Amino acid sequence: MFALVILPSMGKSRHMLTSVEMSSIAKDNFHYRSKVIFRLLTTIYFGLTLITTVALKYAGMTWFDAATHAMSSCSTCGLSTKNASVAFWDSPLIEGIMMAAMTLSAIHFGILYATLTGRKNNIFRSEVVRTYIGMMVVIALIIAFSLVAEEVYPSFGEAMRHASFQVVSITTTSGFATADTNTWPAIAIVLLVICSVICGCAGSTSGGMKVDRVLIAAKVVRNRMKIQLHPNAIIRTKVDGIVQEDSTISLVMTFIVTYIILVLIGTVVYTLFGCDILTGFTASIACISNVGPGFGQVGSMSNFSELPALLKLMSTMLMLIGRLEIFGLIQLLFIRSWR
Repeated sequence: MFALVILPSMGKSRHMLTSVEMSSIAKDNFHYRSKVIFRLLTTIYFGLTLITTVALKYAGMTWFDAATHAMSSCSTCGLSTKNASVAFWDSPLIEGIMMAAMTLSAIHFGILYATLTGRKNNIFRSEVVRTYIGMMVVIALIIAFSLVAEEVYPSFGEAMRHASFQVVSITTTSGFATADTNTWPAIAIVLLVICSVICGCAGSTSGGMKVDRVLIAAKVVRNRMKIQLHPNAIIRTKVDGIVQEDSTISLVMTFIVTYIILVLIGTVVYTLFGCDILTGFTASIACISNVGPGFGQVGSMSNFSELPALLKLMSTMLMLIGRLEIFGLIQLLFIRSWR
């Protein structure tokens, strides 16, 4: 909220921090003054939190548990009052309510506001949102089929229930868990790692690489292949009908490359301290994407408590770098240049 509300009102140089959190679609939804932006963001956030709290209370939680899990879901932070996380209640209704809250919270708040106010650039017409929802549905289905095939769960319904919750929780970077994903088939683990990398939409409470950037990068690659076949063609990269500027594309590709480099560096450091490759790789992704659980020693039913102090320090730095969108942290470090 600081990047979306406060910084734009502080001058041109401060706007650089805002741009790393807001895609072209996000910017298109924020042609308002800072006070108006603050009001619409707080209205959506607190309104969604209140609705989720009431729904969870009547689904079987106490008021305290309902409020804390509602705030965790809408902030996509994954904090729980129970050691077993959401699995403590073993309730499809509670899981469904939290899935809805997490899914909405990982969509850009400006698009949610546009939807509520009847504007054209809403969630039903957004290419980014369609990609985000479609990705989760397809991956959840594939994982569910793999769980049934490997006889992890006796029925497709139960497999789909757990697959859907884990996919939504990881994609939105909430980090809640209802199952031990370390015991799942290899294809399920690979797909969940992909979710940990891509995550939600820009301008939301989620972390990760963001669907917006991945969509732009995929279109750049596709357009490059077309140009190889038709050298004289002029092909623009568009998202929701908006032509992406070269500077935006360059920033997106730079971010993705930097993200990959940081994950590789983190993996090397983890393995130097004795972690296996699965733990090191997924822990690095989990930290820089702010997902929470990884696999191996840091799986969904484990945590980072057994890691050495130096690894915890590095994990903390990765989380900070990831949450401030890499270049945002660099900008903060050179705060004197804001003058």
